[in-house]
This record gives sequence, structure tokens and C-alpha cells, in this order.
Amino acid sequence: MKDKYTHIFEPLTVRTMTIKNRICMMPMGTNYGEQNGEMSFLHIDYYRQRAKGGTGLLIVENANVDFPQGSNGTTQLRIDHDNYLPRLYKFCEDMHRYGTKVSIQINHAGASAMSSRIGGLQPVSASNIASKTGGATPRPLTKDEILAIVKKYGEAAKRAQTAGFDAVEIHAGHSYLISQFLSPVYNDRTDEFGGSIENRTRFCRMIIDEVRSQIGPHMPIMLRLSADEFVKGGNTLEDTLELLSYFQEEVDAFDVSAGLNGSLQFQIDANYLKDGWRSYMAKAVREKYNKPCVTMGNIRDPRVADDILERGDADIIGMGRGLIADPHWVKKVATGHEDDIRKCISCNIGCAGHRIGINRPIRCTVNPSVNGGEDYKKQKINKPCNVVVIGGGTAGLEAACTAAEVGCTTFLIEKKPELGGLAALISKIPDKKRLADFPNYLIHRASKLKNLFIFKNT
Repeated sequence: MKDKYTHIFEPLTVRTMTIKNRICMMPMGTNYGEQNGEMSFLHIDYYRQRAKGGTGLLIVENANVDFPQGSNGTTQLRIDHDNYLPRLYKFCEDMHRYGTKVSIQINHAGASAMSSRIGGLQPVSASNIASKTGGATPRPLTKDEILAIVKKYGEAAKRAQTAGFDAVEIHAGHSYLISQFLSPVYNDRTDEFGGSIENRTRFCRMIIDEVRSQIGPHMPIMLRLSADEFVKGGNTLEDTLELLSYFQEEVDAFDVSAGLNGSLQFQIDANYLKDGWRSYMAKAVREKYNKPCVTMGNIRDPRVADDILERGDADIIGMGRGLIADPHWVKKVATGHEDDIRKCISCNIGCAGHRIGINRPIRCTVNPSVNGGEDYKKQKINKPCNVVVIGGGTAGLEAACTAAEVGCTTFLIEKKPELGGLAALISKIPDKKRLADFPNYLIHRASKLKNLFIFKNT
């Protein structure tokens, strides 16, 4: 409830943008974009569910500033041309109807681009070092190319402003191009863009300055960074705190993430990492530079979120997978229905593994209706109907609950004394305990349905 979690529901102003609460949807890729790079209506529907659910700030997933060289996927959004403005404008209008503020992340993939997805071109980077094991060897950018890309970031930010976004986020982490200049893991240049900390930060500093010159003094600039890269020879948190001194002046809020391609388990958090484990990094940045910081990292429990805010570790709680699993997380917390939250179990299958590895559109293991939310409940049956579901595992519970919710008289039959099936069993392993959140949610959901009758072997 709002009275119970007062810090979550306290507004926050960042330059000229006031966010109604402290929950921010993080910019996770979806593979929902059109083939030409335009935002699709499916895409808008997806974000609309999260806006309807009460999210304070939405950061749209990374949009490409330099096609095709900077592309990060086959259906990635583009913002390198004015013809993408109409659909982005509609998106902003739709989200604003719910009182939600919107930002968009602008990005160049650099060496993380796949040659097969950018027309056979060789990826580019700070140096000729692959961004991941088995990745293509990139070619180093020339100074003229660097200056041209800087300009494209500024033009992209201006388009975001024209489309109606409330803020723009520059992605400087996660092994993308700016990260490839900042990190000694990827940057072995000997010119003014490599070597010393001052030189490695030059590209990022130029981009921030160009963005500010294009959008003017009022629109907030957010910067996403890998505060600790968690790889041998990479930037540590202490290194990053020093790096930021070279370009923090025009940044209004830091999106404090972690990890590179070689430490993906800390970037897309593994399920054994505790709720809010990254908040110490945001706290360090916040204390040194006295600017709003976003933290994220397996935050599922509203008590954990509120405690992070109360301690002053961060100003905004970032949730990506948590809002994929339940777009109404904020609304449920606000109305005292936190037991009804469908918590993400951090399995990283449909939202990350299948999307990144085999190029599928985003899906969710625990949420079969990523786009439609709970709208299916409006489709009630036209005449009485009996449904029998055999097996009370997670699939059986989901099927039984859904049938009952649309009006069917439903009977769930389970041969064992307990519900939850294999998920409940595996969750007894200490490192897999997060998995229990899903059967527990389903059992709670089933208990509230008067037309669902459960028979177990007692």
C-alpha cells in the first residue's frame, strides 16, 4: 500500500521531468520492432500494459543511432531518420495518457553487432578486440568516423525530444560502443581516444556534450553504465567513479548497471543473486556525485525496493524482467495486493536466452500473456462450461486458474499431497529458492476462485 511503502510512491523531479513514483521499467529488448526499424503497434501495446499498471518511468529499449553499422538485432528500433518520428510520437502520447514519463535509450552496438545482421559488414569498435568470445573481430574506428557517430547521437536525441520523450538515455555500458571505448578490456588505442582515463572517456564526453547541444538545457540526460565490469582487467567500481568525473557534469541521472558480455550473469542477473544486490554501486555513484541514480538487480519484493530508497542507496528502482512478469506490479503494491504479484523468477529464458540466442520475440516463463496482460479475463464464456485439469503443477495451476477466471466451473486433480509440481520441488535447492515464487503465486491465485475446486491425495 502507498502508506506502507511511502518511499516507492514519492514523486521525483529530474531537471524538468517529474516522475509520479520511483519505479522505472528498464530498457530490455523485445524483438517487437518492425523489420524497417519502426516501433510496431504490438510494441506500443506491450509498453501500454506497463503504463496502465502504474509504472512511473518507462525507458524504451535501445534504439539504433547509426544503421546498419550500429545495429543490435534484426528487429531493433531505429532513431537515425526522421521517418521514425510518427510512430514514436504516438507511443509517447499513449504512455502520457496514464501519467507515465518516457525515456528512450540511444545506442550504437559497435563490436557487439553481428556481421550476419548488418549486411555482412565488419563491426566497428575502439580497437580490433571482439566484444565476446567467438564474436567477429571489429575494425577500429577512424577519428572522422568517431566524430560522425558523435553527431548521430546528438541527432537521435533531438528526434527523441521531437517525438515527445521526457528524457533520453545514452547507453555507455554492457559491451556496446561507448563501453568499448571506456573499458581497458576493449580499448588499446594509442591516440587521443585510448590509454589514459581522460582519453578513454573522450568519446563518451563528446557524445554527452553533443546531445546537450542538440536538446538544449531542459530535457534530462540519463546515462547507463557498467559500474563494475566484473571481468579481469576491466573497470572496477572505483575506476568508474574516477571515469565519471570527466563527463558527469551534463548528466542528470545515472542508470547504474554492471557487467560486460563476459560477465553476463551480473548484467542479466542470475537467479541466485539476492534482491537488490547491486544497490551498493548506485550508492557509491550517488554519494560521490550527488545526482539521482537508478538501481536494479532481481528486485521483486516491494519491501526490498522501499528499503533501498529509504537507505538512500538509490533514487529510482529499476525493474525489467519484474515488469515483464507482472505489468501491474506498481498498482498491486499501491492497492495492498502484493500477494497477487506474479514475481519474476529470474530464469532468463524467454526474455533473454531465446530472444538473444535464437532471435525470438520476447516471452515469459511465468506470464503467458506478456502483451495482453489480464485482459483475457474480460472474455467470459457464453454458456456454462465444466473443465477438468489433471495435474497440479505450474502448467496445470495456470490452466485451471485461467479457465475459472473466464467463468468455467473448474476441477483440478493432483495425485500428490502438494501443489506446484517440479517447480516447488526444485525450489528446495538453496540457489533455486526464487523458483518457489511462481507456484506460491498460482496457489494463492487459485485459492481466491470460488468456481475452482481442487482435489489432492491426502
